[in-house]
Amino acid sequence: MHLAGIIPVANLKTDLQTVFPEVLLPLEPDFTAIQKSVYECALAGCQTIWIVANNDLAPLVRKTVGEWVYDPVYYNRYMTKFHSEIRKEIPIYYVPIHPKDRDKRDCYGWSILYGAYSAWSVAYKISRWIRPTKYYVSFPLSVYNLDFLRQHRLCIANKDKNFFLSYEDKIIKDNLPIAFTFTGDDFIKCRRDLNRKTTREYLPPLPGHRYPSQKRPLVERWSARTFGLKTVFEKLNIENAAITPVESFYDLSAWEQYCQFLGRENKLIKKPYKELIKARQHVKLPYVQKGEINEQTED
Repeated sequence: MHLAGIIPVANLKTDLQTVFPEVLLPLEPDFTAIQKSVYECALAGCQTIWIVANNDLAPLVRKTVGEWVYDPVYYNRYMTKFHSEIRKEIPIYYVPIHPKDRDKRDCYGWSILYGAYSAWSVAYKISRWIRPTKYYVSFPLSVYNLDFLRQHRLCIANKDKNFFLSYEDKIIKDNLPIAFTFTGDDFIKCRRDLNRKTTREYLPPLPGHRYPSQKRPLVERWSARTFGLKTVFEKLNIENAAITPVESFYDLSAWEQYCQFLGRENKLIKKPYKELIKARQHVKLPYVQKGEINEQTED
């Protein structure tokens, strides 16, 4: 079972108008929105985490969250001798939207689909046995209590049915940016449906013509650029799905809800242990040229 976590960052639209990336909004001191999503994916049981960010934001996000994190479930097991040796590391990968999709179908929902495709494609090139069987999506600017995800790990990883979080009886199919899972079959159906709905550069062929010859007006081309989450995931399978409601939910892409979140008397999100959100990077292998090796040997 390979559960891949998808965190969409590319083409995130907000009304905050900040001079810095919105995914770096602080939720607590030294705890940002993107760190929340990485921790959420780790808590949900993801074996890999894929952050979909274009080249302009990826370096900054990478400096914030690093290249891997610990699985919080296996971090401290005090009943086990040498518990530090059984800790699990979850790798974090960064993928940009393909250039052929930009300004054509690169809506926010497409970032999720492309992240799933990247996870499957990279894993398949290594071995077909490690291909993702399910995907868990976490939205950086969607805030709710995360502690309960620990007890739903088996349900999230269930290959036979999807898992949805809901708020006021609304899920992702109601255009609410809240966490959910989908399978490879759901990915294929949603991608095909998006490609079918979107307009193209040319109008349909004229009567009696085999190929199109007239271009659409510029504003009508590639309508998928503006598709909402409801439109992108219309074909998502919710049959026999596990739907878990959350008590409180805030969409921080809206300024009013961000103010309401900061003004809460009780903390909605408890900042995780520092070692679980610390930016970690793999140790770089030293590189020495042959001539330098000989000189060091002689010394």
